[in-house]
Order: sequence, then C-alpha cells, then structure tokens
Amino acid sequence: MGYLTAKQLSEKWGISERRIIKLCQEERIYGAVKEGRIWNIPEDAMKPSDKRSNIAQYIPTHKRVLVANINTKIGEELIPLLEKEGYIVEGICEENTRIKSEKLKALKVLLTDFENQEKLEKMFLKTEKYYDGFIFIDTDKTSKEFMKNKEWLILKLAQKMDCDSSIVLLNHPQNASYGLEKKLAQKLRQRIGLRINSIQLTVPISNHIWMNYDEIAKDIMNLLTGFKNTTGMAITSNGGYLEFDENGTTRELERGIFYRAIQDCLKRLNKESHFWSASMMLEDEWTEEPLEMNFRVVNLETANRGVNMERIFIFRKNEIEKFKKNKTLQIYMQSKVHTIFVDYHEILKKEPELLKIVGNGWDGIDNDTLIVDLPSENGNEGRGYVSRNKREVKKAYECFERLKKYGKDLKEVLK
Repeated sequence: MGYLTAKQLSEKWGISERRIIKLCQEERIYGAVKEGRIWNIPEDAMKPSDKRSNIAQYIPTHKRVLVANINTKIGEELIPLLEKEGYIVEGICEENTRIKSEKLKALKVLLTDFENQEKLEKMFLKTEKYYDGFIFIDTDKTSKEFMKNKEWLILKLAQKMDCDSSIVLLNHPQNASYGLEKKLAQKLRQRIGLRINSIQLTVPISNHIWMNYDEIAKDIMNLLTGFKNTTGMAITSNGGYLEFDENGTTRELERGIFYRAIQDCLKRLNKESHFWSASMMLEDEWTEEPLEMNFRVVNLETANRGVNMERIFIFRKNEIEKFKKNKTLQIYMQSKVHTIFVDYHEILKKEPELLKIVGNGWDGIDNDTLIVDLPSENGNEGRGYVSRNKREVKKAYECFERLKKYGKDLKEVLK
C-alpha cells in the first residue's frame, strides 16, 4: 500500500489541501500518519462524508425530547438535567397555564387541551419531525377523553421515534392512567422496538405534601437514558415525601428521614436564600457518625454556592477551651458559614425565655421553613420535625435576631 501527501490527495478528491490537513487533524481519515510537518495518507483511504452537507435535514443530528405537563415542580427540576445530557427540550402545557418559570420561558412550549381531540391534533402538527424521548408527567385529569387522548398522543409520537428512543410515564396509582404503559408496551415493541418505562408514585394526592422533586427528576433521567437492552422498566417510588398536618408540621421523623429532609432543603437553596440556625452545643449530638458528618459536608457545599448561612452556637464561656478542639466547630470556622458564639450564662441571666424557644436547636430557611431538633432522652425515637407553621417560624426567627445581639464571632472566640 502506498501513501499520498495532502497535496496529492487534494487533487484526487477535488478539495483543498488545507481541508485535507484539517480532516487529518480531526482523525477523520483512517490510517493518516504525521511525520514532522508532512501527513502521509493511505492512497486507498476513503473520503469522509461532509458534515456540512444537507444530509442533516434527512437524518437527525440532535437529541430532542418532549415533556408533557412540563409546568410542574418535577418538570422544572428535569429541564437542567436534560439539557446537561445534551437534549433539546420542548414542552407541552395546558392552554390555560400561565408560564412563570424563567426556565420554561426559554423553551419551545406548545399549549393544548388534553381533553379536546381537535386541539390536541393541532398541537401535534406543531411538534418536530423526530424525538429521542417523550416524558409524560402525571396530571390530575381522569376523564375518559383525557385517557383516550393521552394514549393517542403516545402512539402518534412513537411514530417520530426509533428503537433507541424511550418513553417515560410518571403516574399516581390513584389516577385512571395508572398502568397505561402495560397496555401500550407490547404494541410499541412489536411496531417500532422502543420501550415504555414508568415511575409509579405511591404518594397521597394532597395539598400538604413535600417531595424530593429533584430525585424524581433524576429517576426519570435514568429511565430515559439507561436500561437500553430492556423491554421496559417499572419502578415504584414515594418521592421521599413528607406530609404536613393542618398546623403545618410533620410527624416526628426518625433519624434517617430527618437528615434526608434537611439535606434536601439545603440542596435547593440558592444565592437569594437565607439559612439561619441556632444550636445548643451538646457534645453527644455533634458526633462523627456518617449521618452527622454528611450533614456537615452538605452545609459546607451550600455555603460554597454563595448561600447566606448564619449559625449560632450556644455554650458556656467556661467551655471555650474544650470546644477549641471540637472538629465540628473547626470545620465550620474554615468555611463560608458565618459562625456566631452566644454565651449560655448571659442569655440565662438576661433573656432566659430565648433558651426555651431554642430548645435543642433548629435550622430556619428564609421565612417559611423550620427544621426542629428534638431531645433524645426519655426514649424519644424522633430526631426532629419540619414545620411550615408561620407562627412557629416567625417566633424562631425573632429569637434568632435577639440572640445575634449577644453574639460574637466564633473564630475570634476560639482562636
């Protein structure tokens, strides 16, 4: 086998020598080897196809996904994950929806009425020529028209997909659409080869529910992009939900659930958020067990994102020497968390009612959420609870501001 130079090959292929060299540099000509400044190219090398040609209008060159009911909390968490994975995201919303989210305003969003066949067909005509995925986030509609149209939409969109595409349905068992994927899965596998994956949310339908929407979004991503050799996956999830009573508080949460809840709160905070906390420095609660240590790591990560974090540590002045060696305080003092020392004896003498409000301690988020520690004595199994009771949150925040008046920079106190 002989070799040609870039100049010789340019005459053979009818393109410029400069273009040949660029193709070699991009490793698009198999067997091309550079010696010094010269490219030696096999004389029987095949000419690469031109990516700039009009073939792109016939063969999809971008990943595209369509999300129905994208105007949900799950949808908002899902968008950045899809875009990070390289997808062009389009959405479907009910026509009477006011799109407030900035994330949604940047997308192509189609409006329709799922219970009106004619409007749904008009919306469908505006969709793209191909899709790599379709995600249907559950809605509270349960009418026969909605069920029929949902099935119609899935089958029509499947015609714009290939066997490597995936459909993900997120359902509540309480809704009529639960189990729809079982009805369609065999039909679509036989016709096209694509699969339907599903998440069944075992969460009560209630206005007093708090879920880990970001984790559900991650589960959807896994079902969309993974399990390529399955004929369809069905998983069941409770979404890590918490339910609030009529007073806006949860039940007493076990340790694992409690830490999961507070870490979920911290991960959602941004630069506009305010995290404020008051803790009684009880040695038996500031341990090096994994739950506690991971909680501290999440605190530091949150502060590093630019969240305004203030932590008050309450202990006796005569314990300062002892706490200089405390690993927890050393970690916080080296972070971007604003750490404050308040002397227990001073508060006991001047405003003892503040100590009663603090109790074992709490973490506050903005002006709407309070995560309360509970004492571990008396056989109490609960680690704490979450409150959205406006009165309780306001009382804690006012206490926090009053405590700050007695505060000193912890770094200066323990140096």
